[in-house]
Amino acid sequence: MANTIGSNYSMYQKTLGQVGSKKDAGKKKPAEGEKKPDTDFGADFGVQLSDAGLAALAAQRKQEAEKEDNKETSLISEDKLSDKAKDFLAKLREKYGDKYDFFAVSSVDDPRATHLTGSKAYSVLLTNDEIEKMANDEEYAEEVMKKVESAVDMTKRIEEKGELGEGVQFKHISISFDGDGNMKLFAELEKMSDQQRERMEKMKEKRAEEKEKAEQAKDKDDGKDDPGVKRVRLEAASEEELLEKIAGINWDEIRALGEKEEE
Repeated sequence: MANTIGSNYSMYQKTLGQVGSKKDAGKKKPAEGEKKPDTDFGADFGVQLSDAGLAALAAQRKQEAEKEDNKETSLISEDKLSDKAKDFLAKLREKYGDKYDFFAVSSVDDPRATHLTGSKAYSVLLTNDEIEKMANDEEYAEEVMKKVESAVDMTKRIEEKGELGEGVQFKHISISFDGDGNMKLFAELEKMSDQQRERMEKMKEKRAEEKEKAEQAKDKDDGKDDPGVKRVRLEAASEEELLEKIAGINWDEIRALGEKEEE
């Protein structure tokens, strides 16, 4: 039995050697120092395959890059508005530009929308459909802006009454409206260290004395990278929901800016 197995194995190896010899017989052996082709189909085919593969890879990467660029810019869709809507948006900015930043977005449900901020403490995010509707209905536009004013007054009232908690303030508020007029608030809350609060108080005193807009802007940005500052983002559709979420914040469990996570 063992002899039979050994005999069959020897014959199998011999057969493989003959097949290999026949397959390699028509090949041109590479000269000394010449790179051996990566395939068994000859050097010429190997070069053609490499060129084609590189071209396909480059085209794929370009396509992916274009998709990524479109993804980044698709949120802001102001250029897709009608001329009438663009004119209406310009008038909104002229009338309320000292208080709010207005953004025309493709979707208020896009997570990136909550990070749209300008130079003001309040941002108003409107979908194209909502802007078009406001541009063609003056009463409806007034109704939407009343909602904005009401939301802003509500956040100011909450802060003034101390319902945010000690050392906590609103860093930024975004007020959004979808195509059906439904409103959402995206609030960024900030809790400052004692050192940061002292610095802010000094800045406020200085601002009151100088009354300069540039100083006011500096006051908003001052300490944004202070390691003693903690920040939280909340989303709410009403005052009740906002207050409920504020009450549920455990600031002790939130890491301060620049603080590393414990290993």
